[in-house]
Amino acid sequence: MNAERNLGLLREIEANRWFLLMAYRDNPALLARAEPRIRDWFALQGQSRSTTDDPQNGAARSEPSESHV
Repeated sequence: MNAERNLGLLREIEANRWFLLMAYRDNPALLARAEPRIRDWFALQGQSRSTTDDPQNGAARSEPSESHV
């Protein structure tokens, strides 16, 4: 494989990852059946979001952060 193909595959993987994370975020029933590491990641995001929801700390992110799952 050449570098361009690798980059294309990485972009496709990242797009699919974001799609799945948003599906979990928007569907609590789906998240409840997710793997423990996925649920843990969302729990950590909720804890960190509680500090970013504070107006003194800036606006909260509407998308999952870029930390790896």
